[in-house]
Amino acid sequence: MSKRKRRLSRQFEPEEKQVCMDDQIRRKRSLGVLRPHQKTKPRSPDATGKVNFQRHTLRAICKQLAEASSDEVVCNIAGWRNTDHQGAYITVEISPRFIPREQRTSKSSFFDDIFDTETE
Repeated sequence: MSKRKRRLSRQFEPEEKQVCMDDQIRRKRSLGVLRPHQKTKPRSPDATGKVNFQRHTLRAICKQLAEASSDEVVCNIAGWRNTDHQGAYITVEISPRFIPREQRTSKSSFFDDIFDTETE
């Protein structure tokens, strides 16, 4: 199969099924770097950089956008201060918003069972 056909067939793959936590941990993260930026105007940014998005991150964000009732979705962003030979910078990670699965038992019934407050 040629590279072009492989690329085209990949575009029409079915959406990923629910991914287990182990798969999420092993995947590459969508990381970027922010470095201080020399301000040339009052509205210039304090820092600039680039983010390397991974396919699975963009796919999850696009899925959330398609399911949303608005033109925007909320994503998570995290940052870590670092230093290298070029100076100080912030490593940033962009990830889709985490939506926890429904819990099997509610917290109130869990605590009711442990403390059995009704029988005292």
